[in-house]
Amino acid sequence: MSVCERDYQLAAAVIQSPAALDEKILKRARSFKPTRRNRPWVSRAASGFAAVAIAVLLIHPAQYLGALTPPGHATTPSAAVEETSLANWQEYAEEALAKADPWYELRQTVESGDHVALCSQWREQQRDISAEKLPRDLVREARSHCRLLKAQ
Repeated sequence: MSVCERDYQLAAAVIQSPAALDEKILKRARSFKPTRRNRPWVSRAASGFAAVAIAVLLIHPAQYLGALTPPGHATTPSAAVEETSLANWQEYAEEALAKADPWYELRQTVESGDHVALCSQWREQQRDISAEKLPRDLVREARSHCRLLKAQ
């Protein structure tokens, strides 16, 4: 520590403010209050957003479908019943989708990695044998996985 720093510390220790001045400063500091803003709509908006967030959390279907519980980890008998009903619903949804989409089975075989049926259908379409045209996603998949063998 240098001589200047030591002199400063000694001089600062000697300085004292009068008690009356301290009281005056404290009294004035106590009189300060935070500014009040007249914006009740901000508070209403915040509470409205909080209410919407709570409603979304309570109404969201994921909590009823057991989205956070991995399959096979039923903790209660009612959870096991819910899992079986969910599995039945999924089977029903797949059957309904298969009925609604004529290319459902072909898409399933392509997703499993078997492109033989897709390539066969695509070749028929290229040779104008097939009356049904493949959808765009299947055509894109066929172009990347199938070769067109030209008839000679």
